[in-house]
Amino acid sequence: MVKEFARRKQLIVLKGFQLKYVGLFLTVMLISALITGYTIYYNSWVILGEKLANVYPQGMLMAIFKTVNIRVAVNLIFIAMLCVGVGILASHKIAGPVYRMIKFFDGLASTGDYTQRIRLRKGDELQDLAQAINRFLEKTEKEKKS
Repeated sequence: MVKEFARRKQLIVLKGFQLKYVGLFLTVMLISALITGYTIYYNSWVILGEKLANVYPQGMLMAIFKTVNIRVAVNLIFIAMLCVGVGILASHKIAGPVYRMIKFFDGLASTGDYTQRIRLRKGDELQDLAQAINRFLEKTEKEKKS
């Protein structure tokens, strides 16, 4: 009988692993965004500043710059939070199967029951590893019976 798996309700199952993964994801995203954003932002304001200096008084121009800077900062915070969420969801596809395999091997060590098999959810990563472990267990079980 094949047991159907429900969705995991807990997204963070291997805290250390997932937080490292999310941290790496967030760091790469922020560095890329900051380099690209700064280049575009700086060059745009240099050109706009020169053009607008003749049209707006300096105080009004500074107020415009301040408003834009605040909006950029708020957007960067929103994007960072979005990246953390995406990172947790993406890492869950790896951490979930690793967690399941740890629990599986703990159970195997305590029971010695080689008839057990690892079953992962559709869409989880490490399917090939789970299949290789299952093949190993099948072979070990057959040898044990012989």
